[in-house]
Amino acid sequence: MATFWHDLRYTVRILTRDRGFTAVAVLSLALGIGANTAVFTLINALLLRNLPVQHPERLVELSSVRRDGKIPFSYPTFREVERGQRVFSGLIGWSPGGMYNVELNGALSQEHVSAVTGNYYSELGVSPLLGRLITPEDVNPRDGSTSQVAVLDYEFWQRRFGGNASVVGQGIRIEGRPFTVLGVTRKWFAGMTPGEPPEVTIPITAQPLIWERSLDDRSLLWVFATGRLKEGNTIEQGRAQLQSFWPAVLAATAPTQTPGLRLQTFLSMGLDVAPAATGIAKDLRSKFTRPLYVLLGIVGLILVAACVNLANLMLARAAARGHEMSVRVALGASRWMLVCQVLTESLTLSLAGGLLGLAFAYSGSRFLVSLMAQAYLAPLTFDLRPDSRVLGLTAGTAILTGILFGLAPAWHASREDPAAALQQGARGATGGVGRLSKALIVVQIALSLVLLAGAGLLVRSFERLSSVDFGFQKENLLEITLNPKPAAYQGLDVNAYRMQLITRIASLPGVRAVSFSDNSVPDPGGWRNTAAAMPGNTGASPEAMANLAIISPGFFRTLGIALLRGRDFEWTDDEHHPPLAIVSANLAARLFPNGNAIGQRIRFGVTPELQNLEVVGIASNARVFDLRDASAPVAYVSGLQYPKGSQWGFLFVRTNESLESIARSLADEIELLGHEYVSRTRTVAQVTGQFLVPERVTAVLSGFFAGLALLLASVGLYGLMSYAVARRTREIGIRVALGAERQNILWIVFRETLVLALLGLAVGVPCAFAASRLVADMLFGVSPNDLATMAAVSVLLLIVALLAGYLPARRASEVDPMVALRSE
Repeated sequence: MATFWHDLRYTVRILTRDRGFTAVAVLSLALGIGANTAVFTLINALLLRNLPVQHPERLVELSSVRRDGKIPFSYPTFREVERGQRVFSGLIGWSPGGMYNVELNGALSQEHVSAVTGNYYSELGVSPLLGRLITPEDVNPRDGSTSQVAVLDYEFWQRRFGGNASVVGQGIRIEGRPFTVLGVTRKWFAGMTPGEPPEVTIPITAQPLIWERSLDDRSLLWVFATGRLKEGNTIEQGRAQLQSFWPAVLAATAPTQTPGLRLQTFLSMGLDVAPAATGIAKDLRSKFTRPLYVLLGIVGLILVAACVNLANLMLARAAARGHEMSVRVALGASRWMLVCQVLTESLTLSLAGGLLGLAFAYSGSRFLVSLMAQAYLAPLTFDLRPDSRVLGLTAGTAILTGILFGLAPAWHASREDPAAALQQGARGATGGVGRLSKALIVVQIALSLVLLAGAGLLVRSFERLSSVDFGFQKENLLEITLNPKPAAYQGLDVNAYRMQLITRIASLPGVRAVSFSDNSVPDPGGWRNTAAAMPGNTGASPEAMANLAIISPGFFRTLGIALLRGRDFEWTDDEHHPPLAIVSANLAARLFPNGNAIGQRIRFGVTPELQNLEVVGIASNARVFDLRDASAPVAYVSGLQYPKGSQWGFLFVRTNESLESIARSLADEIELLGHEYVSRTRTVAQVTGQFLVPERVTAVLSGFFAGLALLLASVGLYGLMSYAVARRTREIGIRVALGAERQNILWIVFRETLVLALLGLAVGVPCAFAASRLVADMLFGVSPNDLATMAAVSVLLLIVALLAGYLPARRASEVDPMVALRSE
């Protein structure tokens, strides 16, 4: 221990004396370790960290399973499962909610509102920050009424109420209905949805008040079920017990008893029971899991590149301190003591870099969240405080990093011949750099090529995706998000109102076309189900998965989607006429390969209103749902035929005016009619950009880190060649004195740089081709073996490497032989 403290004190003196080297080393390590910690912190918060509730490991998620994936229960189904289960201490039901009108002090805004059962908070084992939380008495009052109470999220309370403790007992309005604030949850509590906490939570029995739908509606699948296993029960036991009565649950809660496809589809649903210790964040995790892991791999390589760079710097310092080390050996120090001294120095640098990296990670992880949040209406809230997992990773990374870049100089110190080193110091240093330093530079160039190739592929993929032909004209097209005012549709002829609104907006200066849709464009989370020809249709193909878009007449003209055959919807195509559909060209080709889609009848899913639809038109293919898939089939139906079920929340306006000049006029026209208000106005180009946030984040950050790797490689090569020139100053002076041309001297040094760069490329190219397969499914329009990208980054790396080597080579060619000889 005494030896350790002696080495540590000596290390501090040495590093304090060499402030330039210490600053460069600590900053490089802080960037590398901090970037790794920042990315891992977000991965931990999104994927790995357990919910901040009691015994999260005993939580399980229950969901129905059908062809299009896992879906929630209807409320009657939830109650039947709750009644029949024997393995849970409690079964809680909750809705992830949605954006609703919330009125605070007369101001109306869209907020994230969720609904929960009365045992939600008690089963999770959480306590309030203020007031109290929802209880079973709030969900099922003894007098049979509906309790209109609400619990506020901590961040929402801070943002909208300024953290005022008197909020308990105050009134708010949700969709025009009065609710009383019961309490405020603690900070970082996000319920079962990490990252997306509901801003307002109400009893599950109050949900129908804002939906204006019956709680017992068996066709509404909206209740997420989470069970807490009794102590001693396993998830396998729970699954077996639930499966034993699941068919009876389906039979008792089927949305129809009429024999047919709808009933058959419902009764064939399976039951999935999965661990839920980390919560449920399907959308966030599906979007960002792969990009975050790819980013973690990139910053991991950056840290390796930084280690290689520091190893070279440490080797250079070890060579410069060779005389000192030899004297210590001559005075009795063992080689193991020298190794310990070198490793102590590297570990001290690494731990200092790790501590500074934690500070960088704090800001870096929040920056990543801000980038992710661009794709969401409601704020994203993650607990990014470093826990034991994050601190352990940071400490482990720092220690491993210190050992990695300290091994090479430690090995060098252990092999130093003290007699040779002392004689070398007496006659002056000559010779170039060692093979180990050169090998490290080759590795660094190869790593840089791998990172540059990966970044190049991701950047090109993002550019291809951004510039792809969407099948509609996004230029000069506005998307206006409409929200109904509370009770705005009661007693309203919705179809007449929509026609009136379109007429008024179409008369505004600069407006070329107007239409409505139930979906944003694009909308990756849109309604997806099976589309098929009605039974008895000869020549039809089997069913195909398709998306459904509910639109108004004029939608295709507004978006610039061509009608290839047939006709558009008309304002007379309402609920009093037979249901119609327009299909995309690829859906028509799949269902009717003989080319006779017009006049045929199809169905979408099993919803009764979407059966026996007559095809009246074929539209060109358009990426109105999935920007990545040009062949995604789409069925369009007229919202006029479903006035009760269609809200038409998006207004599309094609205009010659700028967004700023026309937005106010559009909002005023909508406000004058008194039924809706505008919550957001964007260009469709902005909307498409929002859905490309994961791709943009990955491309930008990978490009940044690849540039950093390139900088490290160039600095490392420059430092190596500068050191080589300094070591060979006497030799170069003698060559010049004996008549060597300066061009020859330049070539001697420059040739070494060229060889190292080419060796690095030779090692890096096959590694880059292999690594590119790891991001293959993230690419769009670019092959992972894209030769153009590989050639471009190879040339770029070669140019930068040659520039880094040219400066020391030119300095060597300008050596004055007399000065060089006198310096020795």
